[in-house]
Amino acid sequence: MLNELLEKRALPPLLVSADGTPTTAETWEKRRRELLSTLEEYEYGRMPRSVGPTTWSEKHRERTAGGVAVSTVYDITFPTPDGESFTFPVTLSVPDGASAENPVPAFVYISFGFPWYYPMEEILDQNVAVAEFVMNSVAFDGDDKWGTLLSAHLFPDGKRAPDATGKIGMWAFAASRVLDLLLSLDCVDKTRVGVVGHSRLGKTALWAGANDERFTHVFSNDSGCSGAAITRGKVGETFPRIASVFPYWFSEKMQEISTDVETSERTPFDQHFLLAAAAPRKLYVASATEDEWADPVSEYLACRAASPAWELLGEPGFLAPDRLPEGGDCFADGKVGYHLRIGTHFLSRKDWNRYIEFIKK
Repeated sequence: MLNELLEKRALPPLLVSADGTPTTAETWEKRRRELLSTLEEYEYGRMPRSVGPTTWSEKHRERTAGGVAVSTVYDITFPTPDGESFTFPVTLSVPDGASAENPVPAFVYISFGFPWYYPMEEILDQNVAVAEFVMNSVAFDGDDKWGTLLSAHLFPDGKRAPDATGKIGMWAFAASRVLDLLLSLDCVDKTRVGVVGHSRLGKTALWAGANDERFTHVFSNDSGCSGAAITRGKVGETFPRIASVFPYWFSEKMQEISTDVETSERTPFDQHFLLAAAAPRKLYVASATEDEWADPVSEYLACRAASPAWELLGEPGFLAPDRLPEGGDCFADGKVGYHLRIGTHFLSRKDWNRYIEFIKK
């Protein structure tokens, strides 16, 4: 059933290199780089590159989450291409008992700053750490004419090249700078470090995880259009709409391929490229039954379409039955996990609990 549905979507081939040769396990990394290059060119823009080491300084520390953890606020600083530097805050919460002898899994959580998306006490009670930073402390989620925060350092003249990064790339780059901090800590299990985000920040988590292989787990929550959902045949939000309403998230090239639905469905890529770029690491996609704008069916089919990348490498990819998902389903036995939560567009306790189960496997 699922293969037939995917055939109707007429997706660009995942495992055929740009020169027309089939991808093998030995040439997968070359193909993965091609996938990233295509996504950079047509969708997200070129990822910012590090021009020097990341540093951090502790600003505040307190016991938190009902006294079961310690939260520390750090200022993270990195040099920028204009010869200056940029600083943003991150709050790292670590459960009691985490140590070099007992390292714990950790999440880099790209956040809207809404507390109802972050049940801190419940998460920390499960013996995982979370490093949260708020997107608007890095790049303003709006049309700032490239003149504020990190944008001002990347585009000091207020002008952006057609292939330069959008805000999604800036937030993803910041997630990697938070990862720099986490990987320096003995209390963090370096084999279990994930990046997680919801909605537009779910798109960001996927892009961060695709580009930074130090993330061992990548989690997308309700990321929809230009995130985990296949574009061809998608219902709800479309490329033309998202590109016109949120042009600052993407490269300028995105405008050229998003003039109408028909044009946007003839692109040389689709979102299974983005999911597959995480292989052979672990990937998790979450949908919600009432989130028609994101289109759970297209998110589910994208997991199936990306799975051959893991299978090529001898890994179990997306292990799910040959049917569409039903509310309450969770398929997490392979390296590609998925669940369909009953409810609306939201990052809930149920989602977090699934992510924790997956990262602890």
